[in-house]
Parts: sequence; structure tokens; C-alpha cells
Amino acid sequence: MVMPLVWMLSTASKPIWETEAPELRLIPSQFLLFENLQAAFRRIDLGRYFLNSTIVAVARTAGHLLLCSLAGYSFAKYTYRGRDMLFMAVLSTLMIPFFVVLIPLFVVVRNLGWLNTYYALIVPGLVSPFGIFLMRQFIMGIPSELIDAARIDGASEPGIFVRIILPLTTPALSALAILTFLASWDDYVYPLTVISRKDLYTVPLGLAWFSSQYLTIWNELMAAALVAMLPVFIVFLLFQRYFVQGVVLSGLKG
Repeated sequence: MVMPLVWMLSTASKPIWETEAPELRLIPSQFLLFENLQAAFRRIDLGRYFLNSTIVAVARTAGHLLLCSLAGYSFAKYTYRGRDMLFMAVLSTLMIPFFVVLIPLFVVVRNLGWLNTYYALIVPGLVSPFGIFLMRQFIMGIPSELIDAARIDGASEPGIFVRIILPLTTPALSALAILTFLASWDDYVYPLTVISRKDLYTVPLGLAWFSSQYLTIWNELMAAALVAMLPVFIVFLLFQRYFVQGVVLSGLKG
């Protein structure tokens, strides 16, 4: 598990000729990590790609936290006709591979006129069946007596959701935020399908630019990939406790 990361750091620190040498050399003859980073930023607009990825990942994560928690609360604590069938329909979409719906999704985005826009990158990823399932399972473990007591005290339904449900679901929200941010930051196939303008490229699309038909600049590619890995690594470190707690508790509830 660690070896690919070590090899990435080693390649990012090598001169270009050493990355193409046939022998295996882990320690570079020259440490050129900072020089390769500077060359990578000069070769492509990596700062712009970081901004695009940040906008998309943050917007998708915010959408997941709001919409998935609302849907999960509805499925867990409200009783209405067709609730269970609707929830099963949502769960059934987990069995459909993403590549099956990729072309229909592209057609919908094109008909809406969203190609080469932030809308195409953000809107289809604002909610997911896994997020709804995770929040529903967690909220089912919250005592309904708390909600009933709040209603007796005159709290409104939005007030109950904001003041009672959201604070009690912090572990699940943190786990969902991490998973959504990681998936959005690393997404490659879907942005490649709906984006062709370079100023809207995300980080994975920008990294793919280093590979061409005849040449791959491995040292600069690995240096850029090393920088691209830092945001998700930092996010996971900051919310690791909530992530583990949310995954464990969501597996026990319901």
C-alpha cells in the first residue's frame, strides 16, 4: 500500500532521463522535487485546475450533506404511503454501474445546454443513493421521543431538523463529507465526458495532459500528482475520528 506513494515521491524527485532508465533506482541521483514542481506549474495551469476541483468538490459535498440528510430524515422518521417502495427504488440504483448511465446522463446534460459549464460538473453529483442510505440508517437510531417532545414544545419541522437532527448526526455527516469530497476530487471519467474547455479542467484531467501519444513527462506528472494528493490527505486527517465513528455507527443502526 505504501510502495506506490514512495515510488511517486521518488519519481517526482528524479531528473527526466532517470525516469526512463531500465534499472530500478528508488533513491534519485539528484533531488529535483521543487524544480519538477515548478516545471509542472509552468507546463499546465495547475492552479486553475485546483480551483475548479475545489469548487466542484465543495459544492457536491455541500449538496450531499443537505439533500441526503433531508431524504434520510424523511425515510427514517416520517410515515407516508409508498415510503418503503420509494426507498427500495433508491437503493436499487446502487446496483446499476455508473458507466451504464453515463451516456444517458451526457444526453441530458447536452439537452440542458450545460456542456462545458460548472452545472454539468456539480448538479448531477449533488445527491447519491449511498448518501441517502447512510443518513437514513444513522437517523433511525435517534429516539423519536426527542422529535415528539420538540413538536409538543412548538418547534417547527425545519427547526427540528436544524436544531435536533443535524447536531446528532455529526459523525455520519462527517463520514459522508469525506467520502463525497474524495470521490469528487478524484473523479475523472465523468468530467472527461462533459468538459472539453481547458479552463474548466479539474485536477485529474489536468494530470492526464502530461501523457501524450509519444511522450510522458513522468517526473513532472508525479510531482503534480503529489500536490494533487495533499488536499484529500489533509481532509482525511482532519476528520478521521468522525469518519471512523460514522462508518461504525451507521453499520449498527437500523
